[in-house]
Amino acid sequence: MHIFTIPECTACATENLTLADTLPACVGAQISQEEVAFTASYGQIQPLLAGGLTAHGGHLQVLSGFSTFLALKTAGFPQIACWILSQEIAPASAFALRILHNRQACLNSPILQAWHLKEAQAQLPVQDLLPLLPLMGLKPQPHVLTERISLLQADDVVQAALHNQELHLKNLQHLLRLPQEEQKRLIELIRQYRLGGSKQQKLVDLVVDLYLREGCGIEEILAKWRQRDPPRDNLPQETQSLLGFLHCLANPRIAQAEAHFNERLQRLQPPAQVSVFHTPAFEDEQVSVQLCYSSWGSLQAHWPQVLKAVERENQDP
Repeated sequence: MHIFTIPECTACATENLTLADTLPACVGAQISQEEVAFTASYGQIQPLLAGGLTAHGGHLQVLSGFSTFLALKTAGFPQIACWILSQEIAPASAFALRILHNRQACLNSPILQAWHLKEAQAQLPVQDLLPLLPLMGLKPQPHVLTERISLLQADDVVQAALHNQELHLKNLQHLLRLPQEEQKRLIELIRQYRLGGSKQQKLVDLVVDLYLREGCGIEEILAKWRQRDPPRDNLPQETQSLLGFLHCLANPRIAQAEAHFNERLQRLQPPAQVSVFHTPAFEDEQVSVQLCYSSWGSLQAHWPQVLKAVERENQDP
């Protein structure tokens, strides 16, 4: 267990504070005007964590609270309140304090997690690194440590998408099977259509599958899509159209079978109380029928007819 004594708060000249050279570009990127305006109005709520003289003319390095530092600096604050991390603190405790100082940011950003762990890896043995993982909501296992640090090898655009919670981590490994330019274009599509959850996963899966199986790049896919379906002003309809087109392109047999099924269903014109379903991938000709009754009594009244229909089906060769 780490027990910390919070150091005395010190007012540091903004010009004497700097970010680490190793900090990922997306973490130290320019922040939004809204955050700068908020900071200008309300000032600094919590001190930053700083420490360690750097090679930049004796500057102190900001160790946590990066977005707050950038907002204060952009808003023109001449001084920033900081807790100065003592050189006497044991390295394992120092890295734990860096994470805990702005833990919510660490929980939200796998890239920030990767950077903290990479920095700690340079000074700590593995047995001291693993206890840092639960502080970030991760399991204390060596493979988790290795996988998380490896995120820093991804392209800057991919890192930014992960840091800003635009790209789900579970979709990363599939996306990385694409060439770098295709990765960037796919992230642009995710941003453009604001895709998350299952829709983002479906887009990534289909695009990667089409590229690996047929060498079909994103621009080629979009050109084919636009030939079939002109642009619309409604973003959800655009999204549905694109995902539907990708599904047909990646699964032509299933798409053809689905169209044939829908034609047959339209000819049947089933009433609202009757639903007809095909097998998940049209692996056979079997169909299922669902009948909806208004009450249990209504079902009981019609049950003999249902049984007769099933019996006739079983008797057919």
